[in-house]
Amino acid sequence: MKFTMTKIAAAAALALASSTAFAASVSTGGVFQMNVNGGLDQSGIAGGGAPVNTDATISGFVDQAAGTWGVSSATPFFGSIWTASNGQLITAAGSYSLDTTSGAVSSIGAPTTANDGTIQFTIGADQVAGTIDFAWGVTSGIRVVNVWNVNANGSLTTAIVPGMENGPFPGYNANFNLTGANLITPVPEASTYGMMLAGLGLVGFAVRRRKLMA
Repeated sequence: MKFTMTKIAAAAALALASSTAFAASVSTGGVFQMNVNGGLDQSGIAGGGAPVNTDATISGFVDQAAGTWGVSSATPFFGSIWTASNGQLITAAGSYSLDTTSGAVSSIGAPTTANDGTIQFTIGADQVAGTIDFAWGVTSGIRVVNVWNVNANGSLTTAIVPGMENGPFPGYNANFNLTGANLITPVPEASTYGMMLAGLGLVGFAVRRRKLMA
């Protein structure tokens, strides 16, 4: 009996350990940087451009379960404090369009180069995107889109920055590199699922055997 209960406990621990690989929200640090984007911010084509200012004091969070994220800083940026709110995550690969007036995001066939009041972007494999409302000083309602590469430890590094719209920066973009580990849980390998199923199976077998012995 004692041996059977030990096996049940071990199997349960195995299943639990494999399931806890799926992280929830995590606080993080990182870097906010504004770049010149060559005026391509509405076209869906990621512009390059040199950085014009950097803030390495940001803090924030990513909540995968709620599909939200946020960043903030108390450091003046060109003399004014900036804030960001209403951050939404988009994790499914595909092409999307952000309406810069309403903030609504919809799937599209492919990004176009039309200057039509939208920010169009594509999320590839091992990438995730985030939209957020940006305010700088007294100017608010600026839409920002970031597409990040998901690193092995779950941290996020900017892949492309489609732009920032509805503000005084039509030729610029804003990117947020979020450096905390385990922000985005990488897709589990097959071995992880196998370990979880093996653990659950062992629990069921041990319980059934115990009933038969009783």
